[in-house]
Amino acid sequence: MIAARINLTIPGTEPYNPTSGDWGVSMKNIRMDGYCPVCGRFRNPKCLHKVPAQRYFVDFNFNGTRIRRGTNLDGDTLRTLDDAVALRQKAFDDIAHERFNPAKWTDKTKPDFSFDALVDKWYSEKQREMTQGKLKPGYVSKLWQYIRLYFHYYHNCDVRSIFTLNDFALWLPDRLSLKYQKNIVDALQSFFIWLQDNRYISELPKFKKIDVPEHMPKTLNFETQMKLIDFIPDDHKPIFLFMVYQGCRPSEARGLLWGSIEDDIVTYKRTFSGERLMDSTKTRRVTPNRLFPETMLILPKRRFALDYVFTHGKKTKRHYSKTFLSELFRKALEAFNKHYNTDLKITLYETIKHSFYTQLYNRSVPLDDLRKWGGHTSVKTTEKYAKLDVVNAFRNVSRIEDVSKVSARQ
Repeated sequence: MIAARINLTIPGTEPYNPTSGDWGVSMKNIRMDGYCPVCGRFRNPKCLHKVPAQRYFVDFNFNGTRIRRGTNLDGDTLRTLDDAVALRQKAFDDIAHERFNPAKWTDKTKPDFSFDALVDKWYSEKQREMTQGKLKPGYVSKLWQYIRLYFHYYHNCDVRSIFTLNDFALWLPDRLSLKYQKNIVDALQSFFIWLQDNRYISELPKFKKIDVPEHMPKTLNFETQMKLIDFIPDDHKPIFLFMVYQGCRPSEARGLLWGSIEDDIVTYKRTFSGERLMDSTKTRRVTPNRLFPETMLILPKRRFALDYVFTHGKKTKRHYSKTFLSELFRKALEAFNKHYNTDLKITLYETIKHSFYTQLYNRSVPLDDLRKWGGHTSVKTTEKYAKLDVVNAFRNVSRIEDVSKVSARQ
């Protein structure tokens, strides 16, 4: 009886027969989208390969108005044939009971599901959060780099048709480190979580987990650090000696103001993110540290509270930029290798922070004390910097009570 009413309301349609058709149900008024690897695009409902479509649409005419929907009335994508059949039946039931509202079924302001438009919208939100102080500029600039260099893989794609990111992960250039590839995929995953939270998609795509081997950072002993700093120009040595003595982050030394130093205590309140001075540290914790006696000796002449502690320039004093500091270190390392005929490859961060924590940890400073020194929430973070010299730690351990007796028997 319902089918008869449908025929009257939608001229030219056939009565719905759930057992007809090669697919087991009637495909009348249902369209498929996606690709069959054998016969091409899903345009033929009689595809013999039975490969599931990526999504479905209901498509019919009502009083001269074409109704074509790929989502149910809650906005969820029609990912299975059952979803499409259920929505079609809902439409026919509403028509049969004269409660069908075309305005409810047609999107006058059709949402844009294109990857390009939505990733731009997502990035704009990240920029807004940055201006509100919720995100670091350095992180947001990296997102823009990922979008510009790698996210174009999904150019012109509908986000609802992306079901896995494995192909994207495999597409990333091999020249990129696994850590960098993981950062890119993690950023893309964050984007899709945002899509789901905003109901553009109902399910998250499958993600390829990128296993990054444990990185064993290089470290230097104190004597080697001093030899390396000998190749830093005298005008710039104070900031490098400060970082070596105190074990702080380069960005914290760059952003240090005189108001943060009182007597023999330095309090890290600010840091640079990119080239923007932030009113919080990387961990968002205010961290007081003792200034060691050797540090006190190399501090520049004290100035006003809002002046930078470490500046450079003969006429105009300005703070150190990340690029300038890195270039000074690069040249010093190059000169060090040439002078000592070595091939030392080490980063500024490893030379400063990793070396400081490792030196103190191997001198029996408790790991939890080092955690507090660095302002870390978890000791696991501190463990990334402080590496115990296991070999030397066990040199004095012997499981034989009297080695001399064993040697005598031999």
